[in-house]
Amino acid sequence: MRRSGVFHLGLLVLVASQPAMSAAPPREAATYVLAESRKSVSPAGERASAVRGSVKVLGGTARWDLETGTFPRTKANTLVLGERDGWLLDRKVSVAATAGLPEVRALFVPPAEGETGPFQSVVDDVEVGPAEVTDGPAFEGRQTARLRLTASWSLVMSVPGRVSRVRCRLTAVVDTLVESPEAARSPLDDLDRLFDAPDPVREAMAPELARARGLPVNVVVESEAELAVDYPGMAVPPDEGRKPLKTRTEATRTVSALVSRPAAEGDAAAFVPSEATRLVGLERLVEPIETLR
Repeated sequence: MRRSGVFHLGLLVLVASQPAMSAAPPREAATYVLAESRKSVSPAGERASAVRGSVKVLGGTARWDLETGTFPRTKANTLVLGERDGWLLDRKVSVAATAGLPEVRALFVPPAEGETGPFQSVVDDVEVGPAEVTDGPAFEGRQTARLRLTASWSLVMSVPGRVSRVRCRLTAVVDTLVESPEAARSPLDDLDRLFDAPDPVREAMAPELARARGLPVNVVVESEAELAVDYPGMAVPPDEGRKPLKTRTEATRTVSALVSRPAAEGDAAAFVPSEATRLVGLERLVEPIETLR
């Protein structure tokens, strides 16, 4: 009996924290297929991840159900995001945990954590060029606008006797619908999880990226990082023909099969956890942060 009480308490907490729908019943709903991928090639090897699934949007809240597999670093295969909060769900065992945009971004771009020890790092030489906005390629018979943005910066890391400078360059191409169905818009449109860049760089890019209005239907973000090492007051050791260490990363977002329609009576049920859903802490669904970057 006590166990049943704990179960129902957990369900009440999850329902209370679920994304808020609009006060008035939404008149329209939207569906589309969303695919996102990330591939990184570095001297340490190659890593790649990709997710694809159907998205339902109702009243500004989106539900993304993966067709196969799970989101990066987690056991969850469903994500629900609203204006205030959201939750991750493992449909196989009906287990859910609350999660917002920062937690979702951390799944795709793990934050730097841990003790710095003798290392010191500084973001320097941040440059963000003005975004270029032009006509984009047609998307399922609809007009798009294309935004192209470039940014560069250096990450200076120092230890006694050595200074390492990682020179980074990023290029982003964002195609958005000129006339986006309002029913399709949601916090899932946020592109922050595609950008693996330090906070000062993301803050500098934000005003330019804000010029990309409308539903982002096709996004490609490419970045390259090259490591150089200085030895203050010391002779530079011969390179022995070694090439500079480089890491290349590409992140993509692709929308397809976009449909908007009148909202049906049963649509809202998809955004409410079932009675069989068990609430757990986020750490139960998310794996520890990987050490290899």
